[in-house]
Amino acid sequence: MDIAGIAVYFTANWEAFVKIILQLIGLASIVVKLTPTLKDDDVLKNVIRFLGKYVALNRSSSDDTTTTNP
Repeated sequence: MDIAGIAVYFTANWEAFVKIILQLIGLASIVVKLTPTLKDDDVLKNVIRFLGKYVALNRSSSDDTTTTNP
């Protein structure tokens, strides 16, 4: 499969990928709450922080603009 085919497949099925990622994070959150250690909490926090920063679905160039009052 070439890059264009992968892009077409991902574009056609992006909703399924988002659902899988959200389900994995939900399951990981449950497992983290059940374990007594804090190390896994930190790992999950870093994963969620990465997803929020680099994989945001609603990012646009207008998000970074600021308005000034006259």
